[in-house]
Amino acid sequence: MKTEKEVQNDSIWWNFIEALSDEFINQTGFGIYAHIAPLDVHHAYQEFQQHKEPIRHFARDYVRSYV
Repeated sequence: MKTEKEVQNDSIWWNFIEALSDEFINQTGFGIYAHIAPLDVHHAYQEFQQHKEPIRHFARDYVRSYV
């Protein structure tokens, strides 16, 4: 059984993936995995955790710098 913190971390992870994918779709017409590998998504998530900014802002800036 997962602890409350693990459930919260899973939720943040899935929200991050969704936000990043939505932003890629909005800016390029294709989802996240059409552009970057799953390992790169993991690295982007680690970078997001260090910056302490809202997910949507990070996703927008990340995609802009990528495209």
